[in-house]
Amino acid sequence: MGLFGNLFGGKSKQEPANAGKSVVCKPKTVYSPLEGTVIPLSEVEDPAFSQGLMGEGVGIRPSEGKLYAPVDGTVAAVFPTGHAVGLQTDDGMEILLHIGIDTVEMQGKGFRSVAKQGAKVKAGDLLVEFDCGAIEAAGYKTTTMVLVSNAAAVGTMSSPKLGEASVLDELFSFS
Repeated sequence: MGLFGNLFGGKSKQEPANAGKSVVCKPKTVYSPLEGTVIPLSEVEDPAFSQGLMGEGVGIRPSEGKLYAPVDGTVAAVFPTGHAVGLQTDDGMEILLHIGIDTVEMQGKGFRSVAKQGAKVKAGDLLVEFDCGAIEAAGYKTTTMVLVSNAAAVGTMSSPKLGEASVLDELFSFS
């Protein structure tokens, strides 16, 4: 299944847990998966992300350790350490959600994946719980990247909504 199928393996079922909000997803639109402060991707302190090498999108400095689905779709990948999740939408977007910078080095400590590969999710379903304090104590940044890894195939990205965001606030879209 594209990029995600090559990076991750395994399949099972999702246990839905909604953020307490719901949204009717607009086509080719990405909503906030976190409570926090949205920053331009260019300000993310990792060159692979800030230069757009992993896709177009934004960074979010989370104010709590819960990552929710930012779209309706299928969980295409869950990284074994819990720090990254890939989603596929019916309209063709491949979404990569990457919690923190270099957090793969934590080998799963401080992360609890709820998402299961192959599960259908609705925007607002809980995907991962993570411990911001543990990430920072280990010397890593909690900035979470929200990316469309196949943006070139999806269209032109709108200017993102920057600043404070709540779960399911509209972040950006493609035309």
